[in-house]
Amino acid sequence: MAITKHSQLTLSNRVEELSGVGDLLAKKLHKLGVFTVKDLLELLPRRLEDRSQLTFIRGLPFQRPTVIAGQVESIHSRRSQRGILIIDAKIKDQTGSISALWFSQRYLLGQLKVGTDVMLYGEKRIAPSLGNPFFVKKIIKSLEVAPVYPATAGLNQATVSRLIKSVRGLIKTFPDIVPEQTRHQYGLTSRALAIEACHFATKETDLKPALALLAFEELLVLSTQVLEAKRARLELPGQGIDIKPDKLKAITAALPFQLTSGQRQSAWQIIQDLAQNHPMYRLLYGEVGSGKTAVALMAAVAICQSGRQMVWLNPTAILVAQQAEAIKRIVTPLGLTVAVVTGAKKEAHFEADIIIGTHALLDPKIKFRELGLIIVDEQHRFGVEQRQIILDRHPNTHLLMMSATPIPRSLAQSIFGFLDITYLLDKPPGQQKIETVIFKSEDRDSVETAIEFKIAKGEPGFVICPLINPTSGLTPTLFEGERKAVIAEELRLKKRFPKARIGVVHGKIPATKREELLQQFKAGEIDILLSTTVVEVGIDNPRATWILIEEADRFGLAQLHQLRGRIGRGQQSATCYLAATIETELAKQRLNVLVESTDGLAIAEADLRLRGPGELVGQEQSGLPLLKYANFSDTELIANAFAAAEDILASGLDNHPALAEAVRAKNLELHPKA
Repeated sequence: MAITKHSQLTLSNRVEELSGVGDLLAKKLHKLGVFTVKDLLELLPRRLEDRSQLTFIRGLPFQRPTVIAGQVESIHSRRSQRGILIIDAKIKDQTGSISALWFSQRYLLGQLKVGTDVMLYGEKRIAPSLGNPFFVKKIIKSLEVAPVYPATAGLNQATVSRLIKSVRGLIKTFPDIVPEQTRHQYGLTSRALAIEACHFATKETDLKPALALLAFEELLVLSTQVLEAKRARLELPGQGIDIKPDKLKAITAALPFQLTSGQRQSAWQIIQDLAQNHPMYRLLYGEVGSGKTAVALMAAVAICQSGRQMVWLNPTAILVAQQAEAIKRIVTPLGLTVAVVTGAKKEAHFEADIIIGTHALLDPKIKFRELGLIIVDEQHRFGVEQRQIILDRHPNTHLLMMSATPIPRSLAQSIFGFLDITYLLDKPPGQQKIETVIFKSEDRDSVETAIEFKIAKGEPGFVICPLINPTSGLTPTLFEGERKAVIAEELRLKKRFPKARIGVVHGKIPATKREELLQQFKAGEIDILLSTTVVEVGIDNPRATWILIEEADRFGLAQLHQLRGRIGRGQQSATCYLAATIETELAKQRLNVLVESTDGLAIAEADLRLRGPGELVGQEQSGLPLLKYANFSDTELIANAFAAAEDILASGLDNHPALAEAVRAKNLELHPKA
């Protein structure tokens, strides 16, 4: 049994009751979320490091972690061009020698001695100017498969391992979160055996059953929360509107264009939802330019004609101004009023029917007469906490979120089950064909010559970089050249395109300045808009005919599709240039999806299959947690967990106390508090 300061321990005892845990160590554990013995045993390794295989220096593979052993022949230090301290030791074994490198670890100069034997865990990397050295992860004492635990300052792996070994006997007391019948149905191990394997497995294959259980458990908890959230929403009282066909006809007649069949179907689906006696929670997905705003406006006018107000949230003041102007022209003849609320402009809104604004509308001082509908435009630009602010104040209000970021149906129908989803699949009218070209570094001159020709014809465009500043930390590309960054690229572009007018936009530029530059770009005063992905949505310049995306293979396909949507919005054909930097089969396969398809949903499905969700659903913004063990790309596992959650809820969640406790312990805000 566990070593304890007092009596026999249980999972619920605090870690301070373990022998050797004083106040200082306890505080370090608390930083990792470890307060009880149960928390300690649930502090599972981030990964296993297989340091069990010794490799001779002559046969070292590239880019694969392994162990070498040999004698230190020499040791010296120097600084890299970025000022990073490099410790370089020549290690020799019976087959050859290699330079072993450490970074920013000055203490090693006193620890490593010429003539001594060492065993090093790391990997050989491609750096021809340095002789393709061995990048050292750590000096080890024995060959083993070792767990690597989450770290915090001053808390080493040995201490965590020692504490976990001291309470190993309590692992068998863990209750099963996944019910026994469900585990039997899907061939899953018990929770106790899974946790035991994670801490004490001697080879990676022992982990497979454990990780399968933990992944299913994680998705089961999440799926149960999602279903409970939807059930709770359907039980909330709401104010349904009366659907009056003559008024709907008046709305469509007021529009300056004919609705497509897809828009009509989507609007009718949403308006029917508004007639229900519980709050609507619906996501409207459609490609950029597909007409989501017109569909949402139909719902907004229907709400206002029932005597209630609606709020329309937009991510930027520019979009608010553009939208307010367009909507006023349509709704004023219908007898409705529009007010704008931004940080810089606050019109009288209390009596207005439609209130359009930015994050300023989230200010608790902003009061509404009778709020019937909240529309969140470009919903992924608002954090879940921001949405929750207004939803918590108006829990019975209908919510319509709009997004041009495609959500694969396989993902939406399960984990996004707390929402109803409307897909507006009509193609944007008049959208020009966009040619997508993948190019390598040796093709850059010809690509930039083509861009130069376009600029000379008065066709502006975009250059997108993944970073604002050049990376300063240690990365695998340390000796392969700098990553593409806006600050450095601006200097290069000015030399390459001396006659071009270049505007620079990124997240650290004040919003007012950023909006001013975007207006200049739209007005034709800027030829090249150099930016990070902040221009992913909301920038409409019909004259823009080209976009060059640097390090394209580092972005998600859905995000690249969004960026590509910035062009081809006028009467001229357009070209999207994708700079390829990663020469792997997977990278080529991913980018070729964009060459072959312009269907956002098909691209999103491919992204999910090839890369996982990544930026696909914007997890920080969606309210979904970052998964530890499962992957949102495993659609079969998601479907199984979701089906199990439905069965469990049908039989009563309280019949499964361990699962019920896990579901209610996790904080997943999916609906307003009643």
